[in-house]
Amino acid sequence: MPKSVAFRTIGCRLNQCETAQMQEALLAAGYRLVGWDRPATVRVVNTCTVTAKSDRTCRHEIRAAKRFDPDCLMVVTGCFAQVSPEAAAVVSGVDLVLGNLDKLRLAEHLAERLGAGGSRGSGTRGRSAPPGEPGAPDGSGAPTATTTPAVAATPPVVVTPYPDRPSFEGGLFTRFHGYTRAFLKIQNGCDSSCAYCIVPRARGPARSMRRAEVLEQVRLLAARGYREVVLTGIDLGSWGHDTGEGTLAGLLEALLAEGGAGRYRLSSIEPLEVDTALLDVIGQAGDRVAHHFHLPLQSGSDAVLRRMGRPYSSAEYVEVVDELARRFPQATLGADVIAGFPGETDEEFEQTFTLIEQSMLNYLHVFSYSDRPGTRAASMAPKITPQALRERSMRLIALGTRKKDAFRDSLRGTEQRVLVLKERTPDGRLVGLTGNYVEVLVSDDSLANRFARVRLRGRLQEERWECDLLQAEENADIPGGQEGVTRDLRAATGSSEEQV
Repeated sequence: MPKSVAFRTIGCRLNQCETAQMQEALLAAGYRLVGWDRPATVRVVNTCTVTAKSDRTCRHEIRAAKRFDPDCLMVVTGCFAQVSPEAAAVVSGVDLVLGNLDKLRLAEHLAERLGAGGSRGSGTRGRSAPPGEPGAPDGSGAPTATTTPAVAATPPVVVTPYPDRPSFEGGLFTRFHGYTRAFLKIQNGCDSSCAYCIVPRARGPARSMRRAEVLEQVRLLAARGYREVVLTGIDLGSWGHDTGEGTLAGLLEALLAEGGAGRYRLSSIEPLEVDTALLDVIGQAGDRVAHHFHLPLQSGSDAVLRRMGRPYSSAEYVEVVDELARRFPQATLGADVIAGFPGETDEEFEQTFTLIEQSMLNYLHVFSYSDRPGTRAASMAPKITPQALRERSMRLIALGTRKKDAFRDSLRGTEQRVLVLKERTPDGRLVGLTGNYVEVLVSDDSLANRFARVRLRGRLQEERWECDLLQAEENADIPGGQEGVTRDLRAATGSSEEQV
């Protein structure tokens, strides 16, 4: 019977994309994917470490999974493993720890651990060696494990440090299990140094997927039947800066010219990276690029922004939001905002509140500040009192809710293009997603994984809309027919899986 593997992905869309890449590799190696609620030979937790709370969540998930499935081989990878490998290794039940540069070689590590007969391995502990250290005699920084005497119940740890200028780690994949839309990581890492952020340590320097590989990856996903591709990255707007292959605007223009996906969506993008060229490309694309923009704000106080190390002023931020609202009147415009950054005065908080209240932003992700060990902000003072932190967070959350409700109500009666997902409500209806990220309910099963034009009729209590179907779009035929596409995909990936 083939070995089985179950995945739990915690955190950002990059993690989701990397999980898809790991799944593809394990399918090619003969593994069978099973749900997280099923016993499995191997369980993989792809972790997040953006906050101290994220670390606690990861530990809880690992322990709970091992209690549920005590005979599994438990693998911990992702950002928690990269930043705190020793802490990950001592979580009860962990059998193998892999860093972010090592996760895409998961199949190789499992082959070493399980072997042909399914043995769990020797229980020795490994550590990858950076260039110039023993264990990397060629100076490559490859994860050549060095072993020390076995320690009872201590798992191997393989975490490759980031070089100064790493190449983009990737690999083509053809399916995104459990999703109608596909998330495509085209950029990784960050060269900024925001005071509250651990991500540069977790993800390394900024780097971009090569343009030709992006185009080929989208072709494969579109041929597999994915109608929407979400382009994502840690610092998405910096795509191409390291490779000299152009800008995000130029890449998006090339993707649109090729056909491929029926709709593209951009994940979070820094405000100063939204330039005229990008806005022009989006404007000319009509509804083939989602009018959904998430621009991290963090604070509306210039003094707080400077302490955070953010590279823009409040006025520059508002200018970008205003231009997006002017060009795309029905766009969803969102922001991250941190309440209670160290030293934030009442006046500075009110500046943030007023900026958001008067802006065209129409939804918020509010984060209550908490110290993240390893960041500059963790040692900043004074800290905001718990009561003030709670009050500021609640005020921002309430403001975000009011602005979102007002924006959503303004959409009543408008026509929207929706992608009908395969997700269903408890009463059996399908859920559709508009370009501006509004969920609608669809009763026609034949529309699954198709685009349709609808008119928004009424908003339900659970934030989904009733709608009237105006027109269903025909899915574009795939050149060569489905047999040809499946044959090409098998040749490229060694896969024989069904379409989504």
